[in-house]
Amino acid sequence: MVRKVRALGCVRHSSNSAPRTCTVHAHAHFSPSAATTNMEAGDHATGLAWALLSCVLFGSFGVPIKTPAVVNAKVDPVVFQCYKTLACFSTCWIALLYVPFKFTYWGFVGAAIWVVNGTCAIAAVQKAGLAVAQSLWSGLSIIVAFLWGVYAFGEVPKSTSLAWCAIALMTAGMVAIGYGAANKGGTPCKPHTDGDVDSEGAHVEAENLIRDEDGNVKYASKTSNQQFVTGVALATYVGVANGSFAVPLKYANQSVKGAEYLVSFGIGALLLTALMASAYAALLRFGLGRPLPNPHVAIAAKPALATGILWSAGNACSIFAAERLGLSVGWPLVQCQLLVSVCWGIFYYREVTSTASIGLILGGSLVVLAGVALLAQYGA
Repeated sequence: MVRKVRALGCVRHSSNSAPRTCTVHAHAHFSPSAATTNMEAGDHATGLAWALLSCVLFGSFGVPIKTPAVVNAKVDPVVFQCYKTLACFSTCWIALLYVPFKFTYWGFVGAAIWVVNGTCAIAAVQKAGLAVAQSLWSGLSIIVAFLWGVYAFGEVPKSTSLAWCAIALMTAGMVAIGYGAANKGGTPCKPHTDGDVDSEGAHVEAENLIRDEDGNVKYASKTSNQQFVTGVALATYVGVANGSFAVPLKYANQSVKGAEYLVSFGIGALLLTALMASAYAALLRFGLGRPLPNPHVAIAAKPALATGILWSAGNACSIFAAERLGLSVGWPLVQCQLLVSVCWGIFYYREVTSTASIGLILGGSLVVLAGVALLAQYGA
């Protein structure tokens, strides 16, 4: 008679006449590779969550200063930037509650990209029009960030061909959204990119606006060919610089990590904005003979500071996303902030009223989301 006794993975064969023997089969064992895979999957999911939160914050940071009182005050874009930088500098110190103070000059490089980029973005919109400028720099930002990640920092995707397909889909969708938002809307949606200093505060002169047959405001093409070419060149720079915005962070990672970078960025933003504002004031006063802009403290200070806080929170989330997903995946995903800002324009501000434009925006959004899903799966 043979009986099998199974306990805790042990199978014991015994008989009445033979000595009992026990054969132990290891049904489970610890696998370091499996543990690593689980950790990577956790980081991937966390990175996607940070990217999503960054999109919401970046796409919403312009909402506080789009109130009628602020818009009617026509606050100078440089004044907006000063308020926004003050909020960025003030909030960056919160990071010291979680990490030690570490300084890196790479934070100054990132801040320089941020400050200069926004000024160029405003000029690009004024010279080339919102549709061309926004679409061009949104698409370029995605492509440039992917190129940096894959070819400069060796972030090898799971499938290079499918990752490029995802980038192409996201770029095409961004172009469609940009044209839909700018060509047939009420008050054209302002682009919300992390490199955008204050495009939401840039007020195009009234003579540059016309109304179409439906009564919707749109940008008129009253610029000369030279101005248009200049605008395209500026928008190209904005796209390249915005796609490179997280590059200083990658180099800074040799000495600082994530939240530690924020303090250096905040200090750099304050110093560089002070230099820009001083140069701007000198140009107005001594070069052009114009008065200094009104700071509109009572009207604009609180909304502009709220905008700066939202942007700073979005910037922190984008850094955490890029750390976990890499520059080639994290930063392109963050550019989906455009979807959020356009949703604000359509559903809250009613800026886009044309059925054709809304259809183009929704179609472009679906294409972008398809690219996002593909990149999240095969780009990491």
